[in-house]
Amino acid sequence: MITIAVLEDNLLLSDRMVSILRGWDQVYSVCAFASNQAFCAHASAETVDILLADLNVEDGSGVESIAYLSKAQPESMSIVISALSDSESIVSAISSGAVGYLHKDDSSFEIVASIKTALAGESPISPAIARKLVGRLHSSAAPEKPCGAPVERTGQQILTAREIEVLNLIAKGLSYSECAAVLAISEQTVPVHVRNIYRKLHAKNRSEAVYEARFLGVIT
Repeated sequence: MITIAVLEDNLLLSDRMVSILRGWDQVYSVCAFASNQAFCAHASAETVDILLADLNVEDGSGVESIAYLSKAQPESMSIVISALSDSESIVSAISSGAVGYLHKDDSSFEIVASIKTALAGESPISPAIARKLVGRLHSSAAPEKPCGAPVERTGQQILTAREIEVLNLIAKGLSYSECAAVLAISEQTVPVHVRNIYRKLHAKNRSEAVYEARFLGVIT
C-alpha cells in the first residue's frame, strides 16, 4: 500500500485526481495540497511514497516541493503533471528529483498507469516532453575531442561490471523485472544495483544516471 500526495492549486483538477487515486486498491492514503509550504510541512512529519506535483502553485514553483521531498525522503518518487513544457522547467524538475514528467494536455496518460510505471523503475514521460529533454541534452552536450586526444573519464572505474550491465539495460528502458530476466539475477537484486549506481554517479533518478554515465564514458 502506498501514500500519495497531490500538489495542485486548481481545486477541480486536484479533486479529480484524488477521486481517481482513492479508487485504486493499492493506495493507503491520498492528501492534496495547494502550496509548497503546506506540502513540505506535511512531508516533514508524514511518509510520502509518491508526489504528483504541478509546477505552478500558490507560492511558487512545485520544484521546491520535489527537491524537499527528494532530500527528506530519498526513497520517495515525484512525478510532474504540468502545463509547462519549456526545457528549463523540465530539466529543473528532473534535476530536483522528479522521475517522470507528464504534460496536462497529453490525453494519453493515465494517473494510475503512470504511477505503476514509476514503481516499476521506469520514467513516465509525455512524448512531447521527452523530445524537449532530448533536444536540451543534445544542445548542452560537450563537443567531441579530436581523434587521439586524451579523454578524462574520472568515473570510468566507478561502477562494477554488473552495475554497468544493469545501467545499460535501464538506459534502454527495461523494467527491473526485465533486467533481472536478461541478467539471470534475482529481481530483488536489481534495485540494490540501481541505488548503488545512483549513489556513485550522484544521480537522483534514471535520466540523471544515464546522462552522467554517458558523459563520463561509462556507457555509450
